[in-house]
Amino acid sequence: MPSSTLRKPSRLTGTATQVWRNLAAVLGGFLATVALCVLVTLVWPFGDRIEQIFAGGIFFFVLWSIFFYWALLARSAQLAWLRVGGLTLVFGLLDASLLFIGSSS
Repeated sequence: MPSSTLRKPSRLTGTATQVWRNLAAVLGGFLATVALCVLVTLVWPFGDRIEQIFAGGIFFFVLWSIFFYWALLARSAQLAWLRVGGLTLVFGLLDASLLFIGSSS
């Protein structure tokens, strides 16, 4: 087989993948966490509005660290973005539906 058909992955490609995976972990994990904390705030059954906001915020660091490490454990940057993007989309849709239901009643 000619050597021109065998491509050795460059170091830049590996570095770029790591950068995108880290960005997915930091930014994507943050966005998914915000969406989930809003969801917790909306469905928290106890207390007044201030207590509901604190309930959503108290889990922030734990949830963000879980999503962060889950994205970092992905085999590729694309899978990391798919994981956190899917979570953000699901939690965002639940937030929007609960806000719509809450405002109509």
